[in-house]
Amino acid sequence: RSTLRRSRRQRQMCIRDRSKASKRINLMKIPLQEFAYKKCQELIGSGELSPGNLYSESAMSKQLGISRTPLRTALQQLEREGLIIRLPQRGFYVYQFEEKDIEELFTIRKAIEGYAVEHIARKKQEVDLGEAKKHLAAQEEARKSDDYSLFIREDRKFHENLVKALNNKRLVAIYSDMRQSIELLGLKRFKMNSQRNQSITEHNAIIKAIENGDPLAAREAVYNHLDMAMIPLKQYLKSIDQL
Repeated sequence: RSTLRRSRRQRQMCIRDRSKASKRINLMKIPLQEFAYKKCQELIGSGELSPGNLYSESAMSKQLGISRTPLRTALQQLEREGLIIRLPQRGFYVYQFEEKDIEELFTIRKAIEGYAVEHIARKKQEVDLGEAKKHLAAQEEARKSDDYSLFIREDRKFHENLVKALNNKRLVAIYSDMRQSIELLGLKRFKMNSQRNQSITEHNAIIKAIENGDPLAAREAVYNHLDMAMIPLKQYLKSIDQL
């Protein structure tokens, strides 16, 4: 029996050792370019990386504790999304959004989201709104707890869930890339509680129109929501110009 117990303990120790080794391997496989991409997004969103300044790739890689190769990959992605401008051999700038940029981005959002909710309203029996309602409820909780970062994440998930209902992967990819640019400005917009309350009310109006099976009302609710969302973003840009 003592031999059996020793054998079992040895097997358990072996399993634990393999598990620890596996965790170490998984940690080593974390893509550094993804880390760099997320970190640069955070720095842009917080204003630590701001328009008007030239940033060195070498200095940034040292700040993040990674080599320049994954950082360069991350910067290429941010450049494709229109968030930065890279200058060969010099570094990069954070792009300064203008009112025209906001209007263009929201025109695209209207086209995609308006079409999405019309589609869902026509096929309401075939589309489950449970996920959208879950994200809307999470927004309400985030509003109550004054967690604006969580509010923005849930806001994005709410809208993405409606677009994903189209089952069009290419359209979802275009939409997700475009949202990155708007989201960083949205971090400022949703710091005001009144705007969070308004957003939740407008989201509820979208859901109600879909549940009523009214495609036109659903589209108009989306258009109204996005028009209202543009106002504080434009005001924020004007406030920057006046500094």
